[in-house]
Amino acid sequence: KAKVEFKIPDNLTTWRTTVRGITKNTDVGQKVNKFISRKDLLVRMETPRFFRQDDEVVISTIVHNYLSTAKTTKIEFTSDKLKLVGSKITSKEFENAKFTSKRIYEIEIPANSELRVDWKCKVDYPTGEATLKASALTNEESDAMEVKVQIIPNGVKIIEPLVADYSSDNVNEDLEFSIPSDVDLRSANFSFTLNPSLAGTILKSLDDLAGYPYGCVEQTMSRFLPTIIVANTFKEINAPLKSQTIEELPKFVDAGLKRLYDHQHSDGGWGWWTNDQTHPYMTAYVIYGLSLAREAGYDINESVFYNGLNNLKNQITNAKSDIDETTLAYMLYSLSTAMKNQSYDKDNYLEIINILLRKDLKSYPLSLIAITLKNMNETQKAKDVAARLKKQVSEEKSFAFWGGEEWHYRWQNDNVQGTAFAVKALLYVEGNSDLISKGINWLMKKKQGYSWRSTQETSIVLFALTDYLKITKELNPDYEVKVFLNGKEVAQKDFNKNDIYKEAQTFKFLNTDLKKGKNVLRIEKFGKGKLYFSGINEFFTENLSDIKHDNGFKIRREYYVLETGEKDGRIIYFKKKFDGTVTSGQDIFVKTFIESKSDNLDYFILEDMLPSGFEVVKDMDKYFIDGENYYNGGYDYYYDYMPWRWHYADREYRDEKVAFFVTSCQSKMEFSYIIKAQIPGEYKIMPAQGYLMYYPELNGFSDVVNIKVNDVK
Repeated sequence: KAKVEFKIPDNLTTWRTTVRGITKNTDVGQKVNKFISRKDLLVRMETPRFFRQDDEVVISTIVHNYLSTAKTTKIEFTSDKLKLVGSKITSKEFENAKFTSKRIYEIEIPANSELRVDWKCKVDYPTGEATLKASALTNEESDAMEVKVQIIPNGVKIIEPLVADYSSDNVNEDLEFSIPSDVDLRSANFSFTLNPSLAGTILKSLDDLAGYPYGCVEQTMSRFLPTIIVANTFKEINAPLKSQTIEELPKFVDAGLKRLYDHQHSDGGWGWWTNDQTHPYMTAYVIYGLSLAREAGYDINESVFYNGLNNLKNQITNAKSDIDETTLAYMLYSLSTAMKNQSYDKDNYLEIINILLRKDLKSYPLSLIAITLKNMNETQKAKDVAARLKKQVSEEKSFAFWGGEEWHYRWQNDNVQGTAFAVKALLYVEGNSDLISKGINWLMKKKQGYSWRSTQETSIVLFALTDYLKITKELNPDYEVKVFLNGKEVAQKDFNKNDIYKEAQTFKFLNTDLKKGKNVLRIEKFGKGKLYFSGINEFFTENLSDIKHDNGFKIRREYYVLETGEKDGRIIYFKKKFDGTVTSGQDIFVKTFIESKSDNLDYFILEDMLPSGFEVVKDMDKYFIDGENYYNGGYDYYYDYMPWRWHYADREYRDEKVAFFVTSCQSKMEFSYIIKAQIPGEYKIMPAQGYLMYYPELNGFSDVVNIKVNDVK
């Protein structure tokens, strides 16, 4: 016989014990048993996934008395960022409860019964986390719980970058940023970094890439590939690695590779997401990334790699007129990287390159072809293309850039990406020059805070910066810098050669340091070396009239209450006009309409904001809605034909929004989803936001919607 004692947490849980015994004579036995742990007095709380500023929400606390006798129970509810408006007990048998204060009830709860208390609260703060506490105390047993719920500000988030660099030995300059007078300062924040070299700037940009919220093929690749390249560069130049992102690189790579394997299509290629068509650029980008990961010593699934490589070869060989010169040049660049130092039949690909070079190519494809030719050991041809590339440069004082002749909000016409590859090509083919330094200066001027405009743009710029980092002479800074915010000194740093490979400290300032209207940042620098300053001004504005609602996209939403009925012998849902009020448990059908000024736009995102107190219905294929083609139940379950797959590339559910992703826009698009009202209250639904993922300045917003959820009577 044996006896074992152990403690278990005081939450409601089913536990399984497995006991095995063995004697010296190898007699064995086993017993598995299950038991439920619970307190005899238990309190729980029902909260939404998030709070929205100024919402009024009902927080329910339920007390369970499993004791054998009735107990006088003291029930208390508190919160640091919610203002208590009122409370009530919903059960009629407890109408005579003693109400001792705004936050406390004292009441007798019968044995083996439960009591629900509703606390009506107003969200009285725009940001942070609200801490909610509920307790139930008796003379025999007691219980308490604490929950933290995120608070999201009202309005639309505005992000304004502040970027500068200083080479002079003595600097005394002012930078200005503004916060509109109607902004709640509690939702505003300002932050900046000070870097003595490109290395620190690169490390900070890696953190931005690692923290990007979505996980399409491009972003999955851009999360870890630049970090691999940076880590290898630092090793090559014997620089110390001091970055949490780099330290966690194996974890990022492992998670990224698994996601890429999962997103590979049956033909071996990749699209933007799993459910769209194989895309030439995405396939080339993944093969490029997997090639560099292999070169860095990471274990790559060879079957995935070679299936993808064969797909890329087939796409290049069978390239049609619908593949533009820049995309085709990038595909050849990716292939030459994958096959570098390997024997393969180059003649067919050289012929394709020669055909491309007979055309009047712009700087972006020329840069890619120059690198490709150097990878293929065609050194003289690479130099000829580099000379042709230099003739297309635009120079102005200490800056140089390429591209931008025509602008169509597409990566093929992106002058930042084009300049980054031009810098990379000239470094690779010819080595360093004043022209390279000017190109780097121009790229740094185009930063949007701590990184560039998108994950794609940031990763490509980092590829160029790491090449430049190998030969840069920013190795001996020796200066002091001071920063003053609105006349108050907020930062002081002394930089020397020991700081060039350190990740920069981020200085953050909240509402107590900021003011409405103009804020002035004064920068003082004394000593030799270059200072890179990067800052971001962030706030939420409810004054949507100041924001162009249709800067590329017009967006509007329609809401319907769904009610069940019968038609043609089966139960279906009918749409009822939404008047702003629903009852807890009812389904709301949301339709969002997008109009674009052009149907030649790629990589569109719709972020449709959700109200607090609602849950998204994810089993939408079970809803047959009268008059809705996508919900008519007409598709074939056996072949898994889902209408949304033909409508957009992917869809993601988050606590506060539903996100839709479209690879190629149409002039008119429609999106829909269903939400279920759960927690009574009065809520605001923030505007739906549509924008291009890689060019977010092309965007649009819908209007704010008010919605009230009544409790079930």
